[in-house]
Amino acid sequence: MPRNAALQFQITLAAWKKIPRLEAHLQKAAHATFEHLPKKFHFAASANVLLTGNAKVKQLNHDFRGINKPTNVLSFPQYLPAELSRFGKQKVNIELGDIALAYQYIAAEAKRDHKLLKNHITHLVIHGLLHLFGYDHLMNRDAEQMEKLERKIMKSLGLPDPYAAPTAPNKTRP
Repeated sequence: MPRNAALQFQITLAAWKKIPRLEAHLQKAAHATFEHLPKKFHFAASANVLLTGNAKVKQLNHDFRGINKPTNVLSFPQYLPAELSRFGKQKVNIELGDIALAYQYIAAEAKRDHKLLKNHITHLVIHGLLHLFGYDHLMNRDAEQMEKLERKIMKSLGLPDPYAAPTAPNKTRP
């Protein structure tokens, strides 16, 4: 990710603020994401990240997708994928779009799947950023490509495979 690229955060739910160094952690994940993208996407870019709750994400999901329920992450690209490749030679920062995350939904998923909350949030931000670049998972082939890239980015950050089967927590003490 270019040095002048970044995520801008808007936090509307206090629970997000209880996660230590979350914004710095997610900035690092964004840099790793950009580093793993094809060269045609190597331009100065930024994205807005709304850290909110289920109610707001449910409203956004309803308003923009016609689905009247919350979800973990929503992405709202500013550009079509074909438009993005023209930015490679520009020196100005490109605003890619917006990502919204629902705290309660994500926390429940992390608990259900025995994942660390911060790791799960990191994966979802990476997932959301890839959507802003046109990656998708509607077709099996596209899903495989996107998931492979997500795994590679998570591994580069020293984080576990986000698609590994959930395991029960280890209840034994050392």
